[in-house]
Amino acid sequence: MSRRYLEAVETNARVRVGLISNPLAHTNWRSVAHPRLRALLPEPDLAVETPSISALDATFSDLLLARGVNVLILNGGDGTIHHAVNSALRVLDGAARDLGRPLPGPAFLFVNGGGMNMLARVLGTVGHPVRTVRRFLALTRGARLGSIPRRPVPLLAVREASGLTRHGYIFGSELVYNALTMYERFGQGYRGLGRFLWEVGAGYTLKTKLWQRYGHLLDAPKTELTLDDERLPTYAAAVATTVPLQLAKGLVSAVRHVATPGTMNTVTVLPTAPEALIGLIPPLMVGAPAEGVLRRAVRRIALAGPYTLDGERFDRHEAPGDAALEVSGTERVIWGVDLR
Repeated sequence: MSRRYLEAVETNARVRVGLISNPLAHTNWRSVAHPRLRALLPEPDLAVETPSISALDATFSDLLLARGVNVLILNGGDGTIHHAVNSALRVLDGAARDLGRPLPGPAFLFVNGGGMNMLARVLGTVGHPVRTVRRFLALTRGARLGSIPRRPVPLLAVREASGLTRHGYIFGSELVYNALTMYERFGQGYRGLGRFLWEVGAGYTLKTKLWQRYGHLLDAPKTELTLDDERLPTYAAAVATTVPLQLAKGLVSAVRHVATPGTMNTVTVLPTAPEALIGLIPPLMVGAPAEGVLRRAVRRIALAGPYTLDGERFDRHEAPGDAALEVSGTERVIWGVDLR
């Protein structure tokens, strides 16, 4: 099976498109995108809905190794992409061990099937999934794999003390984890983001019931943070990303650059008082300089507590509160179809 896949990812191989959809993702749930996307494909039997994360490994093994798909449409949000990318890496790493040589990854077309869709904005695929897939298929009809416009997306790795490793492209520390918990209560997407930011500022100023109930979620962690070799005894929040962080439909960029493989672009907020954190929200959103905000390219950070990765939340309830967590840049990349 691995040899079939090797032939499929040669530069002169014909493009063969598969589709994986998360039917519970935001846009898919509202517009029933999967059946419409499936009908567009040259081979509709290469389209799969996977509402269960546990089904992903078998799905990738079938589409990539057994059937020779070399372009995968991932129809969902950042959480869907996170789990799909980790599954694809597991499947290809296992096949590479069996074959005794590395296996290149397929090309991924990330379509706007979820709520925020960071990679879709980075790669110019932010329209409705049906329009994006139609555009891609028109561009690649009869094409060879090597002619597809692709862009490398570097990956970072999160290693827990247990030895578990997850790959991704946007990491957030404990306060980011808590903020996402609050954000989801206001509705996902940009409307939810706007409501969340307004409620945080107004809630603290007016001491609303909502703030009294949920304001503690913006408390700073009690543990330290290490950026490469520099120890910070106190901090409020840290974000590490390998891709630009584009908010407000791409018009506002908190981080503007793709990281070099092996590194991450980090934003660290040092002030811990709630009023200071709220005051920093505007410059953080637009990537402007601000006192108490460190912006650095680093290779490694170490910290503790729950975290987010590509919008997915990992509570670490099974780990002690001060259990170590290491986040590092890697040399691994995935290749996204670039339609900008």
